[in-house]
Amino acid sequence: MFDLSVHQLFIRAGACILIAAIHGFALAAIARALGDRGPQFDGRLTANPFRHLDIIGAPMMTLFQLGWIRPIAIDPSALRFGRLGLIVCVFGSIAMTLAAVILLLGLRIPALKYLPEAFVPTVIAMLNESVAMCAWFAAFNLVPLPPLTGMHLLVAVRPSLAPLLIKYQLYPAFALAALTLAGVVQTVLQPVRDAVAGLLPGW
Repeated sequence: MFDLSVHQLFIRAGACILIAAIHGFALAAIARALGDRGPQFDGRLTANPFRHLDIIGAPMMTLFQLGWIRPIAIDPSALRFGRLGLIVCVFGSIAMTLAAVILLLGLRIPALKYLPEAFVPTVIAMLNESVAMCAWFAAFNLVPLPPLTGMHLLVAVRPSLAPLLIKYQLYPAFALAALTLAGVVQTVLQPVRDAVAGLLPGW
């Protein structure tokens, strides 16, 4: 999983940007569809990846395939289904991210046909890496801890925790980064990652 070659890091960085754009937009779009205008006012209802990339989560994704987007504030009281809406936001956004990445695999054939030959291997490698990275991303972001998307599951159970999770999210972010660096997160999440990967074509 850890490869420091410049080419591999470039490919992973591209996959990271792609996943951040898809997942950030999907999460904000579902929250907006359920009635919360907050993500739209915060500028998160966009496919611009630079609105979603996290200063810690993006490097972690690039280096270890495990990371997160910049947290999106969602108000359960503004959602059509209340706290249940938060659960829909989490699982719906992760499902949409996986589905979008799978659909993007269909671009491999047009890439072979229409892109300059020198770019084809890198583009195809980036698309393949997006699927591999997305399996880890989905498994990781189901964990109900900030700054992961799964933190909204915790808020769904205890809405009063929301201000604390937002205020102190930097501390668990560093803790998760350290545990990932030590290989603990990978070991714990491997069965979940394998289950997610089993749902993806070609894995």
